Amino acid sequence: MDMQPKLLFIINRPYTATKVQEAIISENEIVYSEIEVKEYDKVDIIFTCPFDEDALLRIETYNSEDVLEIKSGNESVTIMGGTNTEHMLVPGHYQFEIITKHQNYFSYYCVKSKDFSDESLFNLRQYLENLLNGLSYDLIKQRLGMATPSSDLNPTLLQLFQFLDKHKRILQKNLELIKSDPIMDLVGEYRVTPFSKKPDQKSLRWQAHKAGQKNSLTFSPRLYYEKHSILRYKNIENQWVKYIINYFLQALRKLEVSFQKESHKITIKIEQQKANLGHTRDQLQGNHTFGYEKTLEVLRRNEKRIIGRIEDLNKEKDSYLEHKRFLRQLTYLFTEYENIHWIQDLKLQKPSKVPRRLLKDNRYRKLYSLYVELFKMETKNIESTVSGVQFRRTWQLFEYYNVGIIIDILRDNDYRWVDGWLASKDSPHQHIGTLPSDTILRFEKDNGDHFIEVAYDTELESTINDKSYSRYFNHSGRRPDIRITIFKNDGSLYSEKAGLIVESKCRRHKYIYNERIIPDIKWQLLDFLNLEYFDSQASISGPVKRPIKQVVVLYPKQEGIEPLKTDHIYGDSLIYLQLEPCDPSFDGTKPFGYERLKEVIDQFLSQVEESEGLHVK
Repeated sequence: MDMQPKLLFIINRPYTATKVQEAIISENEIVYSEIEVKEYDKVDIIFTCPFDEDALLRIETYNSEDVLEIKSGNESVTIMGGTNTEHMLVPGHYQFEIITKHQNYFSYYCVKSKDFSDESLFNLRQYLENLLNGLSYDLIKQRLGMATPSSDLNPTLLQLFQFLDKHKRILQKNLELIKSDPIMDLVGEYRVTPFSKKPDQKSLRWQAHKAGQKNSLTFSPRLYYEKHSILRYKNIENQWVKYIINYFLQALRKLEVSFQKESHKITIKIEQQKANLGHTRDQLQGNHTFGYEKTLEVLRRNEKRIIGRIEDLNKEKDSYLEHKRFLRQLTYLFTEYENIHWIQDLKLQKPSKVPRRLLKDNRYRKLYSLYVELFKMETKNIESTVSGVQFRRTWQLFEYYNVGIIIDILRDNDYRWVDGWLASKDSPHQHIGTLPSDTILRFEKDNGDHFIEVAYDTELESTINDKSYSRYFNHSGRRPDIRITIFKNDGSLYSEKAGLIVESKCRRHKYIYNERIIPDIKWQLLDFLNLEYFDSQASISGPVKRPIKQVVVLYPKQEGIEPLKTDHIYGDSLIYLQLEPCDPSFDGTKPFGYERLKEVIDQFLSQVEESEGLHVK
């Protein structure tokens, strides 16, 4: 009789027969189960353990960040939904554990990328980690003109937040221990008392010279001036405690201000989306004439998209409010310790040295070491330790990667990244391994007459109601992944061909480019090509322009396919280009497709050089 528990994986893949496979497990070490699935497979499991009804399986699942616990039984449980969801299991290795009365078993299974090899996916992630870490450091040095950023810049705000969240209990515990029994010094102090205990020469001199002023009867004194031993709080160790408490309070206040700013920005976005929703619903009510069925369908789709966007923004705002509540709790905690009577009596200044007695006392040493770690995080260690990139879905990683490549190309063309995302001084999104939607990056050249705007996944209005400002708009509700636009310094379009769209697609080539049929993304690309721009500074006769003259589709490298193709109908207006990440540790090595993409962007930027050439005398 087989006394080992069993774990069956039931793998469902479109257009493929269902596959059932038993996982290999071990009671001695973590072994490979030999289960390999694709990131978009639907995967069910059945866990059975006939000899132990209370046996437990602990495994990660797609619809929760918590580990799922499953008891032995014959019912199947879904651990991968087969769809693109927020908590889907991204490519990587996933460990699971089986716990029985007498023995524990360990193993792991593998989730593979649909579009990238293991090596390419590793290179892609490594590139993005380097981008989040090193590039932000370069930008900060560039902005400040120094090798070490100043402490008030706070380039790692969310990392700082996570640090405080992680160490809250340790901080509170050690502060409470210090509060109840602080380090005190036994010192001798001369003072006037109504009794005499141990007079010395100084006491006798005082009695001879000053006692007459204090005592009415010289020969029968009522007051004495003698040395007594007392315990004092005033020492370097406790001065460090006061300084550290104040330092943490300052960090908390900076964080709260930053979160307040971000929350306010989101509130503005929500109001804008609500206004867009109102305009769209007004149009829906007014379009019931025969022949407007397609327009109604577009408007309904746009209404649904705006409602979804409002829900996402509300969730984001709620998260900031939750962060602010946590910060308030921490601020209240530190303020309590700041108001302790003996701490208030100390000077608020940074001690000039760290005494050995502080390092020997575990309570003081722990508080000091956390302060040092936070100080380094704020001032020197700009590189993030939060590897959020590892938990992004493959298509998200590819979008971020393409934004990074475009940043590299613009910098290769001597443009400075001056604002947006990692270059934004006050943004708390910097080191959480994500690139937020509606992100606008700005690039400039020294003494240039223009600037470049790179917009990532930005929301576009469907109609123009407010004519007081310029912007892109789109009747169909499309939102391109990356939009590059050249503007003059006064904010107007640089030329009639000032826009370029770069779209990321994690798909097989035949679903992107096909001469026999029209793939569904073709309609999306044509909508991007016809993207309109409302120019509030233009004359009444021609405020609407179409500056997008080219759309570039970036997709993963695939064997046997030309790396660059132009559209068989629209020519250079639609370009299909393959990219494959390379190992970023090799200096000077460019990813596959980089040079071709650079040629396309260089050609787009050549209009600036041509325009500048016209002014050369």
